Amino acid sequence: MRSLWILRHAKAVAHASADHGRELSGRGLRQCEELASHLRALPDAPDEVLCSSATRALETARSAVAALPEGVALTVEAALYGADADDVVGRLRLVDDDRAAVMVVGHNPTLLELLLLLLDPGDTAGSRRLADGLPTCALAVVDLDVAAWDRLAAGTGRLRSFFVAAAR
Repeated sequence: MRSLWILRHAKAVAHASADHGRELSGRGLRQCEELASHLRALPDAPDEVLCSSATRALETARSAVAALPEGVALTVEAALYGADADDVVGRLRLVDDDRAAVMVVGHNPTLLELLLLLLDPGDTAGSRRLADGLPTCALAVVDLDVAAWDRLAAGTGRLRSFFVAAAR
């Protein structure tokens, strides 16, 4: 059994000339504070965080990692910026099997597509929780029925929890 923590970056400033460099807005920074409080209260944590290289994703990931137990690795990967769901699955299949839980920090629509791809068709409760999409600073934790990351496939997950930092 593995778990995948899927975190959409917090709210960013309005579009600038360079999308990749967009920073978090004031609301996004408040969302990160709320997310950090949520993460600190959880009984478990990911072993590693894989993050898009976009500024807004990296700021969100750094806030999350600061709230996680000491020693959680943060890996920034340029390929996650602009990746599609299949690309993310391909990357996750390369994760070392000593990592039971991994967080991916990135962007929509990719992360919502990833969630929908991984959910078991029988997980109707999970599908209903995702019906309104994946807002900024939403964290979905998916339990995966796979013994090793290289076995990750469509329909192998069940939504364990769904949290949205709603800071205004």
